[in-house]
Amino acid sequence: MRALSRVLLLSVTTLLAPGCKKIADTFFVVDAENEEICKTEQGIGFTAAAPGSQTLSHTFVFPLGEIGADLPEGRLDTEFRLRLFDLAATGGEVDLNGIEYAKVSLRREGSTEIIRTLLEYRRSSQPVSPTRLTLRGGEAASVPQLARADRLELVFEAQGELPQQAWTADMKACAGLWARVHYFHIIF
Repeated sequence: MRALSRVLLLSVTTLLAPGCKKIADTFFVVDAENEEICKTEQGIGFTAAAPGSQTLSHTFVFPLGEIGADLPEGRLDTEFRLRLFDLAATGGEVDLNGIEYAKVSLRREGSTEIIRTLLEYRRSSQPVSPTRLTLRGGEAASVPQLARADRLELVFEAQGELPQQAWTADMKACAGLWARVHYFHIIF
C-alpha cells in the first residue's frame, strides 16, 4: 500500500512539472465536429420597401446539433465556419442588384447583441444575378460561449436600393463547427 501511495504521489508531481502540463493538455482532450450543417428557410416574405428606406434585416435560427450537449466540462476551444449564405428571390418582380452591401452576423439565440460579423458582400461592377445574393467564406470564428448551445442566430442585413414591391425568398446557410475540450485541470 505504501508503494502505491508513493507511485501516485510521484505521478501527480510529474504531471505538475512545467513540461508535463502540455502533455496532459494534449492527451486529456475531447474533439467533436459537425463538418457541415445546412439549413434552408423557404418562402420568407418581405414587404415592399417604403420610399427612402434602405435597410433590410432577417434573423435566421441556425441549429448546431447536439454537439455541445455531449461535451464534458473543461476549457473549450471552438471554430465556427459559415461557408455559405444564399438569398434567392422566389416570388415577385425582384431585382436585387440595388443592394450595395450585405452582411451576416452571429449572435446568441434571443439576444440583441451581435458577437461577430461572419460574411460581408459589397456590390462590384461585375454583373450579378438580379434574383440571387450569395455570400461565401471560410474564416473561422471562435465561439466558446455558443458551442454548448443547440442553436444560434444568423442575422442577415442588407443596404441599398430595395425592391419597391412585396416579394418572397428562400435562404440557405451552411456552416461547420469544431470543438475541443481540455478536461484535465489541476487546481492550485
